[in-house]
Amino acid sequence: MLMHNPPHPGLVVKRMLIEGAGLSVTDAAKALKVGRVTLSKLLNQRSGISAEMAVRLSLALNTSSEMWINMQGMYDLWQAEKKRKQLKANIKRIKIYPEAA
Repeated sequence: MLMHNPPHPGLVVKRMLIEGAGLSVTDAAKALKVGRVTLSKLLNQRSGISAEMAVRLSLALNTSSEMWINMQGMYDLWQAEKKRKQLKANIKRIKIYPEAA
């Protein structure tokens, strides 16, 4: 079951790194060994969490990389599901036949 309107993972990262740890974006980016612009895009919800970023966050914050990937997946799926009716009008159903024995 989908979480109702899950937050963008960048908001969670922002709360943990910037607000919780008191780091600046520049210092947080240095700690994660990523560019400041890369982290800023994530924090401002203009990009998502890649698999590599999930690993970096898990190492820095003592969390699991799976948690970050799942959070991103739930957010992405929620956004896609909002377009379901629009997509349904253009998608043709495909009937799958069982393999001949």
